[in-house]
Amino acid sequence: MNAGSRPICLYLRLSKYHKDGQDAIERQRIDLTRKLAAEGGWTVMGEYVDNDSASASAVRTRKGWHALNVDIDAGRVTAVAFWKLDRTNRVASRCIEWIGQCQTRGVTLVSHQDASDELNTATAGAKLITGIKALLAEVETDTMSERQRAAKAHAAEAGFHHGGRRPFGWMPGHRETDALGRSGVRLVPHPVEFAALQAAVPMVLAGSGLMSVSRHWMDEFGITTAAGMPMYEASVYRALISPRMVGYRMRQVPEHQRGVQIDLLNHIARDQSGEPVIGQEPVCDRLTWMRMLRALQAASTSQTRRPWGSHEWLLTGLMFCQCGNRLYGHQKNYKHADGSNVRTYVYRCHANLRNGAGTCAKAVAVQADRAEAFVEGWLFAYLSDERLAKARAEAAAARQASNPNNGLVTDLDTARAERDALLSQQGSREYKGAMVSVLVGLLAEVQARIDKLEGRLDAVQIDDLPVILQADLASRWPDMDLGQRRRLLARVIERIDAQPGRGPVADRLSVSPRVRQ
Repeated sequence: MNAGSRPICLYLRLSKYHKDGQDAIERQRIDLTRKLAAEGGWTVMGEYVDNDSASASAVRTRKGWHALNVDIDAGRVTAVAFWKLDRTNRVASRCIEWIGQCQTRGVTLVSHQDASDELNTATAGAKLITGIKALLAEVETDTMSERQRAAKAHAAEAGFHHGGRRPFGWMPGHRETDALGRSGVRLVPHPVEFAALQAAVPMVLAGSGLMSVSRHWMDEFGITTAAGMPMYEASVYRALISPRMVGYRMRQVPEHQRGVQIDLLNHIARDQSGEPVIGQEPVCDRLTWMRMLRALQAASTSQTRRPWGSHEWLLTGLMFCQCGNRLYGHQKNYKHADGSNVRTYVYRCHANLRNGAGTCAKAVAVQADRAEAFVEGWLFAYLSDERLAKARAEAAAARQASNPNNGLVTDLDTARAERDALLSQQGSREYKGAMVSVLVGLLAEVQARIDKLEGRLDAVQIDDLPVILQADLASRWPDMDLGQRRRLLARVIERIDAQPGRGPVADRLSVSPRVRQ
């Protein structure tokens, strides 16, 4: 910094990006540096830049503005230069409040278009002028917003697509003009995805699950995730339940919130008579679509899917593959030669499905009933009275040492939200080509963290053992519910390692006890 000069930082903001190579930002920078050089006594120490729009979402994500205010609060910035007052904030009350906070902290404000006395003095006249300018900027923003909302309402009424992420199954077509002279772009069927949606409707009505639809899309249409795997069931589900399937034009759909259910039919565009607007070619008629929705709803609430099918998965969380990942319950349906349906249940490694092909060289699969029978027999033989007493003592010590405010639940929720955010990025522009491996690595890391947190939470939440003596175990075991059996196994067994192959279960499973003499 030059001797005798004061440090100052620039705040540069373009309220709407016009794809001009940030020339507007550069013009603001040139004007401000010239003004500061003409005044003398200033040394530019840095700058904060926001190149966004004037929308509400942009206000929330103005990283430069938020960073500037953090540094002001910390005392690292003592002077700020901006091109015009409305570049800082276009809400009058917030603008006046910010100026007051800067004056309280002794921060000098320099504007290329506004007088210094208006910004840095607390007189009634200065406050009046500043307030009027801020109010005019807010009115201008509100007026632009009203025009934009009106334009979007007309575009929705005409069935035009006005930007944003294109919906699965359609793509923007050529610009056209409707009978009222309104011009816009309509969605037209995607040559591959639209046909995939058409093929999914009869499959769902015939009883096929979402995973079957996803695999059919991969095999017949080449539709996959960025990692080359079948689309996630949630993505297939969102595409099928959208009213766009009937051709309806969607409008003002709220942001997704976990646990909050919305009726998508309440967010379709309607014309002046209140009738739904048809914005694109429908996949099926509304009656067929409603039948498909009922089929999906029936599948999601079926009593035979408890929690993943009709099987009670006793060993969930305890079994591990040779690759180090856990084995999860998997239900498979197939037909005998005589046409009868057969349903099997296995514990299976999902590493290749979760983290990409090749993650696990030999994915382990073990018949569920055989594995559970083996572990039950091992438990009855291993759990002596002495080991039961030790397990009860360790459970009591774990409960006493556990802290309800240890943050395990919060950390687990955060990790799960991070995993969901990463999964939603599959197929996006940020993770294409070589970046796919980066995404796979991030998913593997966060999944490992989730598994570790779940294990710690299970250890903290273990209840007292339901039996005291080994003789009581065999008699009480049939009357225990699934939760009691799982907690007993988790208290006694640390992990069960499974080996690939088709040999006897006793040769493929290795139990590592948690309770030792």
